[in-house]
Amino acid sequence: MNAGNRWAAFARETVQMAEAAQKLGLWNQVCLQTHRAAANSLKAFLSERHRPIPQVQHLTELLAICVEANPELARFEDACYGLEKYLIPLTYPDAVPSDQANSLPSEKDAREALATLLELREALQLI
Repeated sequence: MNAGNRWAAFARETVQMAEAAQKLGLWNQVCLQTHRAAANSLKAFLSERHRPIPQVQHLTELLAICVEANPELARFEDACYGLEKYLIPLTYPDAVPSDQANSLPSEKDAREALATLLELREALQLI
């Protein structure tokens, strides 16, 4: 299995984890897994185009590199910012400011994050 296929396989598995978390009502995990799946999907896109894969998890940084290969992907910048907001608070719960402790993802947030991910994967032609 080449590197592009590995990134794509990891992304598919992570999408499945997000969908499983959604069925269990684990909204934090849906949002965290959608972020991870988006990062892996963007890396799969880069790998398939023989581009270097940066060791970062910031979606906007990964998207900017992908836009060099396909400028139409620029339309996902706001969506990537939307998914990015979950990375720090859901990875480091003690880093959440006390005034935002009650602003963890809701069911609606989880649904929107998953929909955003699926739209991004379709644009990347990974579905």
